[in-house]
Amino acid sequence: MKGVLSAALGSRLAADRRGVAAVEFAMTVPVLIMVYIAGFEVSQAMATYRKVSDTTIELANIAAQYTTIGTADSTSIMNASSQIMAPYSTQNLTIVLSEITTDANNNAKVTWSEPYNGATALPQNSAITLPSGLATPNTNYILIQTTYLYNPVTGTTLVPSIPMTDQIYMLPRASPSIPFTG
Repeated sequence: MKGVLSAALGSRLAADRRGVAAVEFAMTVPVLIMVYIAGFEVSQAMATYRKVSDTTIELANIAAQYTTIGTADSTSIMNASSQIMAPYSTQNLTIVLSEITTDANNNAKVTWSEPYNGATALPQNSAITLPSGLATPNTNYILIQTTYLYNPVTGTTLVPSIPMTDQIYMLPRASPSIPFTG
């Protein structure tokens, strides 16, 4: 008799479908939330990298228009990053503004370099390797290097901080070189 009751109860439970939707919902919601959060973080990181790239290009564009750059000019140029990076904070943004000069043999050296927001300047007269096909004998280039540490909006438990870097070389526009006047 006990076996018959167990079999009847088991077949009745197997036929009962009333809680299936709730169980399926409970199993899929955490996965969907994780996918949503991951998608949100990826889109935020991409938008932030786009701002870093825009900042790099615009700062080089501004610096290349000068005929000489002093300390105050350098600070003004790099302070423009807060307007370009908006609405993102520039607290994690470091910038190095440099002039690179090539000699008659296309050997590139740092003429001068100015750091911003805790960055490290490139050593004066240190050799630098220009991108393939860029070097032209006896030419000066403005180099902007940016680094940004992206901290995820949802915290670092799911996604760690992401270092983002960019750089661009640009020819001076108003003169062959842009001396640093200090």
